[in-house]
Amino acid sequence: MAQETPAAPATPPPIPAEGPKTAPFRAPAAGLNTAEPTANPGEIAPIPTGTSHQDILDRRDSLEGDMRYNKAKLDAARKRIEILQAVGKSEEAEKVNGEIKDYEAKIKNIRDQLAQVEEELGKSNDGGGAIQSGEEVILPGNNLEVFVNEDTSFNGRYQVRRGGYIILPQVGRVAVAGKTLAGAEQAVRKALQATQLHKASVMIERFEGPDINPGPLIYLSGEFKNPRPFHVPAGTAPTLVSVLLSSGGFTDHADLTHVKVMRVAGNNPITETVNVKKILGGDLTGDLGSDLHLTEGDVIVVPSGSMNLIYVTGRVKKAGSYKVGDNEKLTAYGAILQSGGFDHFAAKSKVHILRAMPDGTKAKLPMNITDIEKGKRPDVVLQPNDIVVVPEKFWAW
Repeated sequence: MAQETPAAPATPPPIPAEGPKTAPFRAPAAGLNTAEPTANPGEIAPIPTGTSHQDILDRRDSLEGDMRYNKAKLDAARKRIEILQAVGKSEEAEKVNGEIKDYEAKIKNIRDQLAQVEEELGKSNDGGGAIQSGEEVILPGNNLEVFVNEDTSFNGRYQVRRGGYIILPQVGRVAVAGKTLAGAEQAVRKALQATQLHKASVMIERFEGPDINPGPLIYLSGEFKNPRPFHVPAGTAPTLVSVLLSSGGFTDHADLTHVKVMRVAGNNPITETVNVKKILGGDLTGDLGSDLHLTEGDVIVVPSGSMNLIYVTGRVKKAGSYKVGDNEKLTAYGAILQSGGFDHFAAKSKVHILRAMPDGTKAKLPMNITDIEKGKRPDVVLQPNDIVVVPEKFWAW
């Protein structure tokens, strides 16, 4: 009997090419064309007739998100092919080279679509939103009140400068003149989402009244008790120290040794770091002459510093943490006394310190407080983040 020939295995289905993922900042608006190229990578999807201004703005945001995604994938593929070529894996390198060409084609397609979107926006009042009959536009000299739900540090009253812009802290100039309130909200939202926030919900209202201080506007950020836009009284020449002293104070985490002043000179951002602590301390050999004269739009950032804390736990009357000054020395027995002393069940001879080591581990340093009280042993000077542990007696009655 003739032996049956086994059937050839079924051809496995082809692996689909990887398409673009969701944009990292926001998903494409429903009903809009995305940047994914069709069968012809050079084909540009036309903008449908009658598309609203907001839909075009949403499409631009979607395309910009796809551009960022594809550029990131292209950079990763180029790094991967370098490694594969270096180790001699030519076949795998050739496959990656195909991916690179695909991402380059997608990027070119997205760039062409963005150019078309920008052209459409140019026909729609320069991105400022269609102006309805009787609707007032924003003019230089107007006062605006800005509200940002996701980060209230941007909330405040801003005056539109002669150049037609407002200055947002950590963002810079945002053009609003000639736009409606809705157009200004869109401009501020885009500026915040481009550099500061994943998502920004912005509301802008006109503000009428004499409360807007006409003096220079400086921006306070970081470990201020009240970070905000700060109006310097008109007619004064603001310096870094004078503004800090008038700001209302700092949080307990403030590091005054590395205060930063950020400003724009021409088109170049400049950051200067000043040891304000030395200036305030009157150190004539230090930074006394480094106080900076501030100008309109400067941003002062007070960073967060490390807290010099030590901790006392276990059989003491008041366990907790204690802040130690930069030049202050606190011993283990002194920390226990600050905690109210030992309670009735404390094992004085078995007190120990847990200290963080450079490799991330903790060392246990035993000490006998009874011997320290009798003068037989020296007390131990604590370091920041040390933990003093007072264990319980085995026999507590």
